[in-house]
Amino acid sequence: MNGATRPADAAEADPPETPRGGPSGGACLSVGIDVGTTNTKVALVAIDGSAARVRAVATAPTPPPDSVRRVLVGLLRQVLDGSPAPDAVGVASMAETGVPLDATGTPLGAWLRWDGHRAGTEADELSRRLGWAHLVAATGVRPSAKVPLATWAWLRANRPDEWRAMASWAGAADLVCLLLTGHLTTDHTLAGRTMAYRLPRPGQPVPEAFDTDLLAEVGLRPEQLPTVVPPDTFAATVRDPAFMDAGLRSGTPVVVAGHDHAVGAYACGVREPGDVANSLGTAEAVLSVVAGCPDPVAVARAGMSTVVPVAGRHRAILAGSSSAGATVAWWLAHESGGVPAAELSAQVLGRGDRPTDVIVLPYLSGRQAPAPDPRARLRVLGRRPTHTPAELARAMFEGLCLQTRWMLHEQARLAGGPADAAVTLLGGAGAANPAWLRVRAHVLPAELRVVPAAQPVAAGAAIVAAVRAHRAGPAAPALAWRPGPAVADAGRDYDEPFARFVTAATGAEAADDDSRGEEVR
Repeated sequence: MNGATRPADAAEADPPETPRGGPSGGACLSVGIDVGTTNTKVALVAIDGSAARVRAVATAPTPPPDSVRRVLVGLLRQVLDGSPAPDAVGVASMAETGVPLDATGTPLGAWLRWDGHRAGTEADELSRRLGWAHLVAATGVRPSAKVPLATWAWLRANRPDEWRAMASWAGAADLVCLLLTGHLTTDHTLAGRTMAYRLPRPGQPVPEAFDTDLLAEVGLRPEQLPTVVPPDTFAATVRDPAFMDAGLRSGTPVVVAGHDHAVGAYACGVREPGDVANSLGTAEAVLSVVAGCPDPVAVARAGMSTVVPVAGRHRAILAGSSSAGATVAWWLAHESGGVPAAELSAQVLGRGDRPTDVIVLPYLSGRQAPAPDPRARLRVLGRRPTHTPAELARAMFEGLCLQTRWMLHEQARLAGGPADAAVTLLGGAGAANPAWLRVRAHVLPAELRVVPAAQPVAAGAAIVAAVRAHRAGPAAPALAWRPGPAVADAGRDYDEPFARFVTAATGAEAADDDSRGEEVR
Protein backbone atom coordinates (compact mmCIF):
# COMPACT_ATOMS: atom_id res chain seq x y z
CA MET A 1 0.00 0.00 0.00
CA ASN A 2 1.17 3.52 -0.74
CA GLY A 3 0.18 4.89 2.68
CA ALA A 4 -2.41 7.44 3.73
CA THR A 5 -1.12 10.49 1.86
CA ARG A 6 -2.97 13.82 1.64
CA PRO A 7 -1.88 16.11 -1.20
CA ALA A 8 -2.92 19.75 -0.96
CA ASP A 9 -4.93 19.30 -4.15
CA ALA A 10 -5.24 15.65 -5.07
CA ALA A 11 -7.02 16.39 -8.33
CA GLU A 12 -4.18 18.61 -9.58
CA ALA A 13 -1.36 16.54 -8.11
CA ASP A 14 -2.58 13.36 -9.79
CA PRO A 15 -4.12 14.35 -13.18
CA PRO A 16 -6.34 11.84 -15.00
CA GLU A 17 -6.05 10.62 -18.52
CA THR A 18 -8.08 12.43 -21.19
CA PRO A 19 -11.70 11.29 -20.72
CA ARG A 20 -13.66 9.51 -23.43
CA GLY A 21 -17.06 10.79 -22.35
CA GLY A 22 -18.51 13.70 -20.49
CA PRO A 23 -20.70 16.73 -21.02
CA SER A 24 -19.25 17.34 -24.47
CA GLY A 25 -18.15 13.82 -25.34
CA GLY A 26 -21.37 11.81 -25.26
CA ALA A 27 -22.24 9.07 -22.81
CA CYS A 28 -19.77 7.93 -20.20
CA LEU A 29 -19.36 4.78 -18.16
CA SER A 30 -18.97 5.01 -14.41
CA VAL A 31 -18.54 2.40 -11.67
CA GLY A 32 -20.21 2.72 -8.30
CA ILE A 33 -19.23 0.81 -5.15
CA ASP A 34 -21.53 0.52 -2.12
CA VAL A 35 -19.97 -0.91 1.06
CA GLY A 36 -23.06 -1.83 3.07
CA THR A 37 -23.70 -3.26 6.49
CA THR A 38 -24.41 -6.72 5.06
CA ASN A 39 -23.28 -6.72 1.42
CA THR A 40 -20.94 -4.83 -0.86
CA LYS A 41 -22.27 -4.01 -4.31
CA VAL A 42 -20.55 -2.83 -7.50
CA ALA A 43 -22.55 -1.38 -10.40
CA LEU A 44 -21.51 -0.34 -13.93
CA VAL A 45 -23.66 2.57 -15.09
CA ALA A 46 -23.94 4.26 -18.48
CA ILE A 47 -24.72 7.98 -18.09
CA ASP A 48 -25.72 10.48 -20.78
CA GLY A 49 -27.71 13.67 -20.83
CA SER A 50 -31.09 11.96 -20.53
CA ALA A 51 -30.67 8.70 -18.66
CA ALA A 52 -28.62 6.65 -16.23
CA ARG A 53 -28.76 2.95 -17.05
CA VAL A 54 -27.33 0.15 -14.92
CA ARG A 55 -25.46 -2.28 -17.18
CA ALA A 56 -24.13 -4.81 -14.67
CA VAL A 57 -24.17 -5.47 -10.93
CA ALA A 58 -22.12 -7.79 -8.70
CA THR A 59 -22.54 -8.43 -4.98
CA ALA A 60 -20.63 -10.14 -2.17
CA PRO A 61 -20.83 -10.15 1.63
CA THR A 62 -19.06 -7.11 3.04
CA PRO A 63 -15.54 -8.30 3.90
CA PRO A 64 -13.33 -7.40 6.86
CA PRO A 65 -10.98 -4.49 6.18
CA ASP A 66 -7.99 -6.65 5.33
CA SER A 67 -9.97 -8.43 2.59
CA VAL A 68 -11.57 -5.40 0.94
CA ARG A 69 -9.05 -5.20 -1.91
CA ARG A 70 -9.42 -8.88 -2.81
CA VAL A 71 -13.23 -8.79 -2.78
CA LEU A 72 -13.46 -5.57 -4.76
CA VAL A 73 -11.06 -6.82 -7.41
CA GLY A 74 -13.29 -9.85 -7.89
CA LEU A 75 -16.48 -7.78 -8.10
CA LEU A 76 -14.93 -5.34 -10.55
CA ARG A 77 -13.82 -8.21 -12.78
CA GLN A 78 -17.43 -9.37 -12.92
CA VAL A 79 -19.05 -6.05 -13.84
CA LEU A 80 -16.28 -4.97 -16.25
CA ASP A 81 -16.04 -8.29 -18.10
CA GLY A 82 -16.33 -7.44 -21.80
CA SER A 83 -16.80 -3.71 -21.10
CA PRO A 84 -14.58 -0.72 -21.89
CA ALA A 85 -12.85 0.76 -18.86
CA PRO A 86 -15.04 3.26 -16.98
CA ASP A 87 -14.40 7.00 -16.89
CA ALA A 88 -14.90 7.40 -13.13
CA VAL A 89 -15.29 5.42 -9.91
CA GLY A 90 -17.49 6.40 -6.97
CA VAL A 91 -17.63 4.87 -3.51
CA ALA A 92 -20.53 5.05 -1.05
CA SER A 93 -20.82 3.25 2.26
CA MET A 94 -22.60 2.83 5.53
CA ALA A 95 -21.78 5.67 7.89
CA GLU A 96 -20.36 5.62 11.43
CA THR A 97 -18.18 2.62 10.52
CA GLY A 98 -14.43 2.53 10.09
CA VAL A 99 -11.10 1.09 11.11
CA PRO A 100 -7.82 2.39 12.59
CA LEU A 101 -4.83 2.32 10.22
CA ASP A 102 -1.16 2.06 11.07
CA ALA A 103 1.54 4.25 9.57
CA THR A 104 1.60 2.20 6.35
CA GLY A 105 -2.16 2.45 5.86
CA THR A 106 -2.76 -1.14 6.97
CA PRO A 107 -5.98 -1.78 8.93
CA LEU A 108 -5.57 -2.55 12.60
CA GLY A 109 -8.24 -5.16 13.11
CA ALA A 110 -11.93 -5.47 12.21
CA TRP A 111 -14.49 -2.81 11.35
CA LEU A 112 -15.73 -0.77 14.29
CA ARG A 113 -19.31 -0.70 13.06
CA TRP A 114 -22.20 1.66 13.61
CA ASP A 115 -24.27 -1.10 15.25
CA GLY A 116 -21.68 -2.18 17.81
CA HIS A 117 -23.35 -0.36 20.76
CA ARG A 118 -19.95 -0.15 22.46
CA ALA A 119 -19.54 3.56 23.12
CA GLY A 120 -22.69 4.57 24.98
CA THR A 121 -20.82 5.58 28.12
CA GLU A 122 -18.40 7.69 26.09
CA ALA A 123 -21.26 9.39 24.21
CA ASP A 124 -22.92 10.24 27.52
CA GLU A 125 -19.67 11.64 28.86
CA LEU A 126 -19.16 13.81 25.77
CA SER A 127 -22.72 15.11 26.15
CA ARG A 128 -22.14 15.89 29.82
CA ARG A 129 -18.81 17.59 29.24
CA LEU A 130 -19.65 19.57 26.09
CA GLY A 131 -23.40 19.85 26.37
CA TRP A 132 -25.91 17.78 24.40
CA ALA A 133 -27.51 20.79 22.73
CA HIS A 134 -24.11 22.32 21.93
CA LEU A 135 -22.94 19.16 20.16
CA VAL A 136 -26.19 18.83 18.23
CA ALA A 137 -26.23 22.48 17.16
CA ALA A 138 -22.62 22.26 16.01
CA THR A 139 -22.81 18.98 14.11
CA GLY A 140 -26.48 18.14 13.48
CA VAL A 141 -25.87 14.71 15.02
CA ARG A 142 -27.44 13.22 18.16
CA PRO A 143 -24.78 11.92 20.60
CA SER A 144 -25.10 8.15 20.72
CA ALA A 145 -23.08 4.97 20.96
CA LYS A 146 -22.69 4.73 17.18
CA VAL A 147 -21.02 8.08 16.44
CA PRO A 148 -17.29 7.77 15.68
CA LEU A 149 -16.36 10.59 18.09
CA ALA A 150 -17.61 8.37 20.92
CA THR A 151 -16.04 5.29 19.33
CA TRP A 152 -12.65 7.01 19.28
CA ALA A 153 -12.99 7.84 22.98
CA TRP A 154 -13.89 4.19 23.62
CA LEU A 155 -10.90 2.99 21.57
CA ARG A 156 -8.54 5.22 23.51
CA ALA A 157 -9.82 3.91 26.85
CA ASN A 158 -10.27 0.23 26.00
CA ARG A 159 -7.62 -0.62 23.39
CA PRO A 160 -4.60 1.49 24.30
CA ASP A 161 -2.13 -0.53 22.20
CA GLU A 162 -4.30 -0.15 19.10
CA TRP A 163 -4.83 3.52 19.90
CA ARG A 164 -1.09 4.17 20.10
CA ALA A 165 -0.50 2.32 16.83
CA MET A 166 -3.25 4.25 15.02
CA ALA A 167 -1.73 6.73 12.59
CA SER A 168 -5.07 7.50 10.95
CA TRP A 169 -8.73 6.52 10.78
CA ALA A 170 -10.57 5.44 7.64
CA GLY A 171 -14.31 5.15 7.20
CA ALA A 172 -15.52 2.25 5.06
CA ALA A 173 -15.68 4.24 1.81
CA ASP A 174 -12.47 6.08 2.73
CA LEU A 175 -10.58 2.79 2.96
CA VAL A 176 -11.74 1.79 -0.53
CA CYS A 177 -10.55 5.13 -1.90
CA LEU A 178 -7.19 4.66 -0.16
CA LEU A 179 -6.79 1.21 -1.71
CA LEU A 180 -7.61 2.50 -5.17
CA THR A 181 -5.57 5.70 -5.09
CA GLY A 182 -3.18 5.82 -2.14
CA HIS A 183 -4.97 8.93 -0.83
CA LEU A 184 -7.09 8.99 2.33
CA THR A 185 -10.10 11.18 1.61
CA THR A 186 -13.77 11.35 2.48
CA ASP A 187 -16.95 13.23 1.63
CA HIS A 188 -18.95 15.75 3.69
CA THR A 189 -21.98 13.43 4.01
CA LEU A 190 -19.83 10.78 5.72
CA ALA A 191 -17.78 13.28 7.74
CA GLY A 192 -21.07 14.75 8.90
CA ARG A 193 -22.06 11.49 10.62
CA THR A 194 -18.97 11.42 12.89
CA MET A 195 -19.94 14.22 15.34
CA ALA A 196 -16.47 15.64 14.66
CA TYR A 197 -17.46 17.75 11.64
CA ARG A 198 -19.42 20.98 11.86
CA LEU A 199 -22.48 21.98 9.90
CA PRO A 200 -21.72 24.90 7.57
CA ARG A 201 -23.11 28.29 8.43
CA PRO A 202 -26.16 29.28 6.36
CA GLY A 203 -25.07 30.15 2.85
CA GLN A 204 -21.52 28.88 3.37
CA PRO A 205 -19.85 25.89 1.67
CA VAL A 206 -19.31 22.68 3.58
CA PRO A 207 -16.09 22.64 5.65
CA GLU A 208 -13.05 21.01 4.06
CA ALA A 209 -11.72 19.50 7.30
CA PHE A 210 -12.82 17.89 10.52
CA ASP A 211 -13.10 20.17 13.55
CA THR A 212 -9.87 20.56 15.54
CA ASP A 213 -11.58 21.26 18.87
CA LEU A 214 -13.99 18.33 18.69
CA LEU A 215 -11.19 15.95 17.73
CA ALA A 216 -9.06 17.23 20.60
CA GLU A 217 -11.78 16.15 23.03
CA VAL A 218 -10.86 12.52 22.27
CA GLY A 219 -7.15 13.03 21.68
CA LEU A 220 -7.04 13.11 17.88
CA ARG A 221 -5.52 15.60 15.43
CA PRO A 222 -7.02 16.64 12.06
CA GLU A 223 -4.12 15.05 10.17
CA GLN A 224 -5.22 11.64 11.49
CA LEU A 225 -8.56 11.98 9.70
CA PRO A 226 -9.27 11.86 5.97
CA THR A 227 -9.19 15.02 3.89
CA VAL A 228 -12.74 16.19 3.16
CA VAL A 229 -12.92 16.70 -0.61
CA PRO A 230 -15.34 19.46 -1.75
CA PRO A 231 -18.45 18.28 -3.62
CA ASP A 232 -17.37 19.91 -6.91
CA THR A 233 -14.25 17.81 -7.47
CA PHE A 234 -12.80 14.33 -6.99
CA ALA A 235 -10.42 12.72 -4.53
CA ALA A 236 -7.57 11.23 -6.54
CA THR A 237 -7.00 8.71 -9.34
CA VAL A 238 -6.54 4.95 -9.67
CA ARG A 239 -2.97 3.80 -9.02
CA ASP A 240 -3.13 0.26 -7.63
CA PRO A 241 -2.13 -2.31 -10.31
CA ALA A 242 -4.52 -4.91 -8.84
CA PHE A 243 -7.48 -2.73 -9.80
CA MET A 244 -6.01 -2.04 -13.23
CA ASP A 245 -5.82 -5.79 -13.78
CA ALA A 246 -9.53 -5.93 -12.88
CA GLY A 247 -10.44 -3.53 -15.71
CA LEU A 248 -9.84 0.02 -14.43
CA ARG A 249 -7.44 2.42 -16.19
CA SER A 250 -4.55 4.13 -14.45
CA GLY A 251 -5.50 7.75 -13.82
CA THR A 252 -9.26 7.17 -13.60
CA PRO A 253 -10.83 9.71 -11.19
CA VAL A 254 -12.07 8.26 -7.89
CA VAL A 255 -14.75 9.95 -5.77
CA VAL A 256 -15.91 9.22 -2.23
CA ALA A 257 -19.58 9.71 -3.11
CA GLY A 258 -20.82 9.63 0.47
CA HIS A 259 -23.31 8.19 2.96
CA ASP A 260 -25.39 5.41 1.46
CA HIS A 261 -28.80 6.97 2.29
CA ALA A 262 -27.79 10.34 0.86
CA VAL A 263 -26.28 8.79 -2.27
CA GLY A 264 -29.32 6.62 -2.90
CA ALA A 265 -31.58 9.66 -2.60
CA TYR A 266 -29.41 11.61 -5.05
CA ALA A 267 -29.48 8.72 -7.51
CA CYS A 268 -33.27 8.82 -7.51
CA GLY A 269 -33.49 12.55 -8.18
CA VAL A 270 -34.12 13.68 -4.59
CA ARG A 271 -31.93 16.77 -4.78
CA GLU A 272 -33.96 19.96 -4.27
CA PRO A 273 -36.05 21.42 -1.42
CA GLY A 274 -39.35 19.59 -1.18
CA ASP A 275 -37.94 16.31 -2.51
CA VAL A 276 -38.39 13.29 -0.24
CA ALA A 277 -36.75 9.85 -0.34
CA ASN A 278 -37.93 6.74 1.48
CA SER A 279 -35.30 3.99 1.49
CA LEU A 280 -36.43 0.49 2.42
CA GLY A 281 -34.31 -2.52 3.25
CA THR A 282 -33.61 -4.36 6.48
CA ALA A 283 -33.91 -0.89 8.02
CA GLU A 284 -35.65 2.23 6.73
CA ALA A 285 -34.60 5.83 6.18
CA VAL A 286 -36.59 8.94 5.29
CA LEU A 287 -34.69 11.95 3.92
CA SER A 288 -36.39 15.28 3.21
CA VAL A 289 -34.46 18.02 1.44
CA VAL A 290 -35.54 21.34 2.94
CA ALA A 291 -35.37 25.04 2.21
CA GLY A 292 -33.61 27.12 4.82
CA CYS A 293 -31.98 25.78 7.96
CA PRO A 294 -34.20 23.91 10.43
CA ASP A 295 -33.18 24.05 14.09
CA PRO A 296 -30.78 21.11 14.61
CA VAL A 297 -31.70 20.81 18.28
CA ALA A 298 -35.44 20.55 17.56
CA VAL A 299 -34.67 18.00 14.83
CA ALA A 300 -32.52 15.97 17.22
CA ARG A 301 -35.16 15.99 19.94
CA ALA A 302 -37.44 14.29 17.41
CA GLY A 303 -34.78 11.58 17.02
CA MET A 304 -33.55 12.80 13.64
CA SER A 305 -30.40 14.37 12.19
CA THR A 306 -29.71 17.56 10.28
CA VAL A 307 -27.51 16.77 7.28
CA VAL A 308 -26.16 18.36 4.12
CA PRO A 309 -27.10 16.30 1.04
CA VAL A 310 -24.70 15.16 -1.67
CA ALA A 311 -24.56 18.35 -3.74
CA GLY A 312 -23.66 20.44 -0.67
CA ARG A 313 -26.16 23.22 -1.47
CA HIS A 314 -29.10 22.53 0.86
CA ARG A 315 -29.92 20.91 4.17
CA ALA A 316 -31.99 17.83 4.80
CA ILE A 317 -33.62 16.05 7.71
CA LEU A 318 -32.76 12.36 8.04
CA ALA A 319 -34.79 9.88 10.09
CA GLY A 320 -34.12 6.18 10.55
CA SER A 321 -36.03 3.14 11.71
CA SER A 322 -34.65 -0.33 12.25
CA SER A 323 -38.18 -1.69 11.81
CA ALA A 324 -38.73 -2.30 8.11
CA GLY A 325 -37.65 -5.46 6.28
CA ALA A 326 -36.51 -6.88 9.61
CA THR A 327 -40.07 -6.68 10.93
CA VAL A 328 -41.45 -8.40 7.82
CA ALA A 329 -38.91 -11.21 8.25
CA TRP A 330 -39.78 -11.57 11.95
CA TRP A 331 -43.50 -11.60 11.18
CA LEU A 332 -43.14 -14.31 8.53
CA ALA A 333 -41.17 -16.44 10.98
CA HIS A 334 -43.51 -16.00 13.97
CA GLU A 335 -46.95 -14.76 12.91
CA SER A 336 -47.70 -16.08 9.41
CA GLY A 337 -49.51 -19.20 10.57
CA GLY A 338 -47.25 -21.27 8.33
CA VAL A 339 -48.49 -19.54 5.14
CA PRO A 340 -45.61 -19.05 2.64
CA ALA A 341 -44.58 -15.44 2.03
CA ALA A 342 -45.82 -15.19 -1.57
CA GLU A 343 -49.17 -16.75 -0.71
CA LEU A 344 -49.61 -14.50 2.32
CA SER A 345 -48.88 -11.42 0.21
CA ALA A 346 -51.47 -12.55 -2.34
CA GLN A 347 -54.02 -13.04 0.43
CA VAL A 348 -53.32 -9.53 1.75
CA LEU A 349 -53.92 -8.11 -1.72
CA GLY A 350 -57.08 -10.20 -2.10
CA ARG A 351 -58.77 -8.87 1.04
CA GLY A 352 -59.21 -5.35 -0.35
CA ASP A 353 -57.95 -1.92 0.65
CA ARG A 354 -59.98 -1.05 3.72
CA PRO A 355 -57.96 -0.45 6.91
CA THR A 356 -57.93 -3.20 9.49
CA ASP A 357 -59.07 -2.59 13.06
CA VAL A 358 -55.69 -3.73 14.42
CA ILE A 359 -52.75 -1.45 15.24
CA VAL A 360 -49.26 -2.98 15.02
CA LEU A 361 -46.40 -1.02 16.60
CA PRO A 362 -43.49 -2.39 14.50
CA TYR A 363 -40.57 -1.92 16.89
CA LEU A 364 -38.36 -4.98 17.16
CA SER A 365 -35.71 -3.19 19.22
CA GLY A 366 -36.61 0.36 20.08
CA ARG A 367 -37.71 3.41 18.12
CA GLN A 368 -35.21 5.93 16.80
CA ALA A 369 -37.69 8.54 15.55
CA PRO A 370 -39.98 10.29 16.16
CA ALA A 371 -40.24 10.40 19.97
CA PRO A 372 -37.13 8.23 20.51
CA ASP A 373 -37.75 5.29 22.82
CA PRO A 374 -35.13 2.54 23.13
CA ARG A 375 -37.61 0.45 25.14
CA ALA A 376 -40.30 0.35 22.43
CA ARG A 377 -41.17 -3.17 21.30
CA LEU A 378 -43.45 -4.81 18.77
CA ARG A 379 -47.06 -4.76 20.01
CA VAL A 380 -50.33 -5.88 18.43
CA LEU A 381 -53.31 -3.84 19.63
CA GLY A 382 -56.83 -5.16 19.11
CA ARG A 383 -56.01 -8.71 17.98
CA ARG A 384 -58.93 -11.13 18.20
CA PRO A 385 -59.07 -14.92 17.69
CA THR A 386 -61.20 -14.38 14.57
CA HIS A 387 -58.49 -12.46 12.74
CA THR A 388 -56.94 -14.39 9.86
CA PRO A 389 -53.20 -14.46 9.09
CA ALA A 390 -53.89 -12.24 6.05
CA GLU A 391 -55.72 -9.64 8.16
CA LEU A 392 -52.92 -9.57 10.71
CA ALA A 393 -50.26 -9.43 7.99
CA ARG A 394 -52.02 -6.43 6.46
CA ALA A 395 -52.08 -4.82 9.91
CA MET A 396 -48.33 -5.40 10.13
CA PHE A 397 -47.80 -3.67 6.76
CA GLU A 398 -50.08 -0.87 7.92
CA GLY A 399 -48.00 -0.46 11.07
CA LEU A 400 -44.79 -0.14 9.06
CA CYS A 401 -46.38 2.41 6.74
CA LEU A 402 -47.94 4.38 9.58
CA GLN A 403 -44.47 4.59 11.12
CA THR A 404 -43.21 6.01 7.80
CA ARG A 405 -46.11 8.48 7.71
CA TRP A 406 -45.21 9.60 11.23
CA MET A 407 -41.58 10.25 10.25
CA LEU A 408 -42.71 12.18 7.15
CA HIS A 409 -45.22 14.18 9.17
CA GLU A 410 -42.61 15.19 11.74
CA GLN A 411 -40.06 16.13 9.07
CA ALA A 412 -42.63 18.37 7.38
CA ARG A 413 -43.43 19.98 10.74
CA LEU A 414 -39.78 20.63 11.53
CA ALA A 415 -39.08 22.02 8.05
CA GLY A 416 -42.28 24.04 7.81
CA GLY A 417 -43.17 22.28 4.55
CA PRO A 418 -46.20 20.39 3.22
CA ALA A 419 -47.01 16.99 4.68
CA ASP A 420 -48.15 15.63 1.31
CA ALA A 421 -44.98 16.04 -0.79
CA ALA A 422 -44.35 13.26 -3.31
CA VAL A 423 -42.32 10.39 -1.86
CA THR A 424 -39.67 8.57 -3.91
CA LEU A 425 -39.39 4.95 -2.76
CA LEU A 426 -36.10 3.14 -3.31
CA GLY A 427 -34.69 -0.17 -2.19
CA GLY A 428 -35.72 -3.56 -3.46
CA ALA A 429 -37.59 -4.59 -0.30
CA GLY A 430 -40.46 -2.14 -0.75
CA ALA A 431 -40.82 -2.30 -4.53
CA ALA A 432 -40.63 -6.10 -4.68
CA ASN A 433 -43.46 -6.73 -2.21
CA PRO A 434 -46.75 -5.81 -3.93
CA ALA A 435 -48.82 -6.01 -0.74
CA TRP A 436 -46.47 -3.72 1.17
CA LEU A 437 -46.35 -1.32 -1.78
CA ARG A 438 -50.13 -1.14 -2.15
CA VAL A 439 -50.68 -0.58 1.56
CA ARG A 440 -48.04 2.17 1.49
CA ALA A 441 -49.84 3.91 -1.37
CA HIS A 442 -53.05 3.97 0.70
CA VAL A 443 -51.45 5.00 4.01
CA LEU A 444 -49.24 7.87 2.84
CA PRO A 445 -51.05 11.13 1.99
CA ALA A 446 -48.78 11.73 -0.99
CA GLU A 447 -47.92 10.67 -4.52
CA LEU A 448 -45.68 7.59 -4.46
CA ARG A 449 -42.86 7.20 -6.98
CA VAL A 450 -41.16 3.82 -7.13
CA VAL A 451 -37.55 3.40 -8.30
CA PRO A 452 -37.24 -0.26 -9.34
CA ALA A 453 -33.43 -0.30 -9.60
CA ALA A 454 -32.11 -3.11 -7.40
CA GLN A 455 -28.93 -1.28 -6.30
CA PRO A 456 -29.69 2.46 -6.21
CA VAL A 457 -26.82 3.31 -3.85
CA ALA A 458 -24.12 1.70 -6.01
CA ALA A 459 -25.70 3.28 -9.09
CA GLY A 460 -25.84 6.60 -7.26
CA ALA A 461 -22.15 6.40 -6.40
CA ALA A 462 -21.45 6.00 -10.11
CA ILE A 463 -23.61 9.03 -10.97
CA VAL A 464 -21.96 11.18 -8.27
CA ALA A 465 -18.53 10.13 -9.55
CA ALA A 466 -19.41 11.13 -13.11
CA VAL A 467 -20.58 14.57 -11.93
CA ARG A 468 -17.65 15.31 -9.61
CA ALA A 469 -15.12 14.07 -12.14
CA HIS A 470 -16.78 16.34 -14.74
CA ARG A 471 -17.79 13.43 -16.96
CA ALA A 472 -21.45 14.45 -16.67
CA GLY A 473 -23.12 17.82 -16.26
CA PRO A 474 -24.16 18.98 -12.78
CA ALA A 475 -27.79 18.23 -13.72
CA ALA A 476 -26.99 14.54 -14.13
CA PRO A 477 -29.88 12.19 -14.94
CA ALA A 478 -31.51 10.17 -12.19
CA LEU A 479 -32.58 6.55 -12.11
CA ALA A 480 -35.97 5.96 -13.71
CA TRP A 481 -39.08 5.74 -11.53
CA ARG A 482 -42.63 4.60 -12.12
CA PRO A 483 -45.82 5.77 -10.41
CA GLY A 484 -46.93 3.77 -7.41
CA PRO A 485 -50.44 2.32 -7.20
CA ALA A 486 -53.04 4.97 -8.05
CA VAL A 487 -55.14 5.86 -5.00
CA ALA A 488 -57.85 8.52 -4.89
CA ASP A 489 -57.53 10.75 -1.81
CA ALA A 490 -54.42 8.88 -0.70
CA GLY A 491 -54.03 8.74 3.05
CA ARG A 492 -57.56 9.89 3.92
CA ASP A 493 -58.82 6.45 4.97
CA TYR A 494 -55.85 6.26 7.36
CA ASP A 495 -56.23 9.61 9.10
CA GLU A 496 -57.99 8.01 12.08
CA PRO A 497 -55.72 4.91 12.25
CA PHE A 498 -52.72 7.25 12.06
CA ALA A 499 -53.94 9.24 15.07
CA ARG A 500 -54.51 5.98 16.98
CA PHE A 501 -51.06 4.72 15.97
CA VAL A 502 -49.25 7.82 17.26
CA THR A 503 -51.27 7.78 20.48
CA ALA A 504 -50.44 4.13 21.07
CA ALA A 505 -46.75 4.57 20.14
CA THR A 506 -46.30 7.44 22.56
CA GLY A 507 -47.78 5.40 25.39
CA ALA A 508 -50.98 7.37 25.86
CA GLU A 509 -53.36 4.54 24.90
CA ALA A 510 -54.36 1.76 27.27
CA ALA A 511 -55.51 -1.23 25.25
CA ASP A 512 -55.37 -4.99 25.29
CA ASP A 513 -52.31 -6.10 23.39
CA ASP A 514 -50.00 -8.96 22.66
CA SER A 515 -46.52 -7.85 23.70
CA ARG A 516 -43.68 -9.00 21.49
CA GLY A 517 -40.21 -8.50 22.90
CA GLU A 518 -38.23 -10.65 20.49
CA GLU A 519 -35.36 -8.92 18.72
CA VAL A 520 -33.72 -9.75 15.40
CA ARG A 521 -30.03 -10.50 15.88
